[in-house]
Amino acid sequence: MVANLTLRPIAFSCFHANPLPTCTEGCGFKKREKYTSFTLTQTGWKLLGGNRVRIQNHNYKFVKSRPIKGEIKTVTIKRDACGYLWICFSVEKKPSTPELPRTGNAVGLDFGLKDFLVTSDGEKIQAPELLKKSLEEVQDLHKKLSRKERGSNNRKEAKRRLAKKYRQIDNQRKDFHFKLARRLFSRYDVVCIEELNVGAMKELWGRKVSDLGFASFVKILEHVAQKEGKEVRKIDRWFPSSQTCSDCSHRYEDLSLEERTWTCEECGSLHDRDLNAARNVLERALSSAEAGVRPSGAAARDATSK
Repeated sequence: MVANLTLRPIAFSCFHANPLPTCTEGCGFKKREKYTSFTLTQTGWKLLGGNRVRIQNHNYKFVKSRPIKGEIKTVTIKRDACGYLWICFSVEKKPSTPELPRTGNAVGLDFGLKDFLVTSDGEKIQAPELLKKSLEEVQDLHKKLSRKERGSNNRKEAKRRLAKKYRQIDNQRKDFHFKLARRLFSRYDVVCIEELNVGAMKELWGRKVSDLGFASFVKILEHVAQKEGKEVRKIDRWFPSSQTCSDCSHRYEDLSLEERTWTCEECGSLHDRDLNAARNVLERALSSAEAGVRPSGAAARDATSK
């Protein structure tokens, strides 16, 4: 298994004070500022112990995010939009032992704008909408950047401040997504979702879709599932999960986006749009489920009563 260990260096200025050799006029090479990263394989670097590394005859200090375990395959130096430098070790190691317990339960999830997630058990989970909360500050930073002269140091500093704010928002969103993913997998072994057409959603609802970070959450969900020996099952995006009655499978084709609840004409069941969709996602994903995986909570009770 290959894991990326991201480490933040202390002495950022060392890389600028001791840059890689650059060519003079006529070589056709780009300036080093044009590159954001470079990768070394088995040569050109050496760990000196502790938090020190030698790269091309220069020694640097860095801050370890966690211990380096396994055989190092590559070393990558990256510079982000904030101007910070990172050293990333790609290592090969044995799979780690899962920390979360096996439950034998499964759950269906429905993504939405009103509620970030609705589970087939009836739980509604709200997203913090971090970009919305910081929108005024972000807009102010954009205005300050636009007023700076191009190529000036003041513009570079304004650009770094804006990048730092976006990074802060992104880190807070990732923290929410990781905690939510681990909470879900602490209760369920299988999480069922439907494929999302995020591009089309952005065209309809714009910035809010980006703020919620559906695609980012799905990637984190799959990462945690792989690490913990759990499973994420996806159903076809064209499956009418909201329009199909989860009790009798009758389809209400005229369901509009404004209708949050609807009554099935066939069996008379009153449905919450998102909860009904989550239950249909679960049933669809488990239609070919292996033995030992079962719906949980309210979804299990409803399945038993049918």
